[in-house]
Amino acid sequence: MAHPATPRRSAPQLWAAFRTHALLSLVVLASIGPVLFVVVASFRPITSFDSLASSTAQFTLANYLGVFADKVSIQWLLNSIIVTCAVTVLTVIVDLLAGYAFAKLKFKGSGLLLSAMLATVMVPFAVTLLPNYVLVARLGLVNTYAGLIIPLLSAPVGVYLMRQFIAEIPDALLEAAKIDGANPLQILLKIIVPLARQPAIVLAVFTFVNTWNSFLWPLLIAQSEDKRTLIVGIATQSLQHTQNLGAMTAQTVISMVPTLVVFAIFQRYFLMGLTAGSVKS
Repeated sequence: MAHPATPRRSAPQLWAAFRTHALLSLVVLASIGPVLFVVVASFRPITSFDSLASSTAQFTLANYLGVFADKVSIQWLLNSIIVTCAVTVLTVIVDLLAGYAFAKLKFKGSGLLLSAMLATVMVPFAVTLLPNYVLVARLGLVNTYAGLIIPLLSAPVGVYLMRQFIAEIPDALLEAAKIDGANPLQILLKIIVPLARQPAIVLAVFTFVNTWNSFLWPLLIAQSEDKRTLIVGIATQSLQHTQNLGAMTAQTVISMVPTLVVFAIFQRYFLMGLTAGSVKS
C-alpha cells in the first residue's frame, strides 16, 4: 500500500519553521554553552580562563586525579552525599505522612493547618533565614550534620503534592482494608505507599536537586572546612587568593554529575508523576 505523499510546505511555513529552530538552537546553546566550557576546561591544565582558547596542551585527567587525591575535596563530596540523601529520604517520609494525615485522617482544624502551612510558601527564604539560624545556634547544632539536615526537612509544596494524590485514592479501598483488620499504619504501608510511588519519586527528585545545589544555608551552618558541602567548598575556594582553576573546574563537573544521574534514572517516573491525574476518566 502506497503511503500518501507528504504535502509540501509553502515558503512562509518554511521560513517560520527556520526561525523557530534557529531560536531554539540559540536557547540550547546559551543553556549548555557554559557547561561545555567548564567540562572542556576541566580536562586542560590551565592557569586562567583566558589561556584556555590559546592552550595547545592535550586533554588530561590530572585535574580529576588531583581532586580525588585531595582529602578536603573528598570530605566535601561526602558531606554533600550525606546531607542530600538524608534530607531527601526524610523529606519524602515526612511529607508522605503529612499528606496521608491531611487527605484521609479527619481531625479538627485540618483545613486551617493545611492553609497555614501553604501560606508559608509565600514567605521568602531570606525572611526565615535569621530565625532558623538563631534556633539552630541555641540548640547547639551549628557546624553539625543535624544543623545542615533538620531545617531543610519537609516542604509545604511536597506535603500538598502528596495530599492531593492520596486524596484521589478511593475511600472504599481503605474502608475494605479496615474491615479486614488493618490499622492506619498497615493501610499506609501496604496501600498508600505503593500507590503513591510516582509522586514520591517526583518529590524525591526535586528535593535531591534542590538540596544538592543549596548554598546559603550550608554556608551559614558549616563554619569549619570539614563540614562544608561540595557547592560551598567550591565557592569559598574561589574566593581564596591562590586558586587552582583546573581543580575547581573538575570539582564543578563532579558536582553536576549526581543530579544528572538521578534525573536520568528517574526521568520516566518523573514525567509519569507530573502527568498523573491530569486526565480524569
